[in-house]
Formats: sequence, structure tokens, C-alpha cells
Amino acid sequence: MKKKGFTLIELIVVIAIIGVLAAILVPAMLGYVRKSKITTANTTAKSIYNAYNTALVDFDTVDKAVTGTGANTTTTDISGATTASSTDAFDQCVYGYFTDIAKVKAYAIEITNGACTACGVMSGNYPGAYPNAWTPEDFKASAPANAVAAMSGPSASGSNNNNNNNQTPQNP
Repeated sequence: MKKKGFTLIELIVVIAIIGVLAAILVPAMLGYVRKSKITTANTTAKSIYNAYNTALVDFDTVDKAVTGTGANTTTTDISGATTASSTDAFDQCVYGYFTDIAKVKAYAIEITNGACTACGVMSGNYPGAYPNAWTPEDFKASAPANAVAAMSGPSASGSNNNNNNNQTPQNP
């Protein structure tokens, strides 16, 4: 009579194959998660940058004085200050252009001469910035500690930015 089922050797081989596949796929998947979180933070920074610039243009168009969170300053670190319940007109204007700004726990903006020139975001442990966006490689080299450090972008944090590869050497 022939017994039904798998032998112990067959089960061990299948478990070994599953283990090898898991050892290969798990680190690759973690890299994708890191990349997506940094991309999300960069996109959020760009949205905040656009919302602030649009609000600044609106206020300039109607000759309103810009006051409130981060207005008329060089660098401001903001921790969730722009919300729907804010009583400041400028904050309400920014919130109107980017309602998800209330979900951002920490961001920093730089306003120079009436225009937003840079924005940095910390989304958990992951940085995002606009116009100097972060990449996973930059993040591995030097992760910023806060939104102000994230705002300056990866090149200011001392990482090896790959954008310098396109420079042509100059002859003396």
C-alpha cells in the first residue's frame, strides 16, 4: 500500500526555497518603502511651497499685509500650526490651497522678498524638500534631524549628490 503525503526531505526543500526567496525580497521591499516615503515627503514639500506662494500672490494682489505663521521671515519651523481653525487670514488662505497641510506635523518655509523660496518637511523620519528634493541615496548618506535641516536639501547636509557628474572639467 502506497502512503499519501510529502516526505520530510520534500518539505525541507520547499521551506529552504521559501527562505531564500524571503531573504532576497524583504530587503528589496524595504528599499521601495523608503523610496516611496521620501517621494511622498518631497511631494508634500512642493505642495506646501506652491500653497504659500499662491497665498502670497493673493495677498499681494489685494494689497493685504501678510501676517501669521512664517510670513515676512527668513526661516520658520512650523509644527502643525496651519489648520482649519486658525484665525489668521494668511494661514486660512494657505489652508485653502492645501487642506492636507493640517496633517503635516513639522515643516519649515523660507520666505524672501515676499516669495516662498524653499520648503522642508519631516514626514516621520523621512525628509522632503522643494526645490532641492531628497533621494533615498541622500537619505542614507545623511538624514536631517528636523524640517529646517530638510529644507536646505541634501547638498547642504554634506551628502554626495550625484548632480555634480554633469560638470565638465576646466583646463587651467
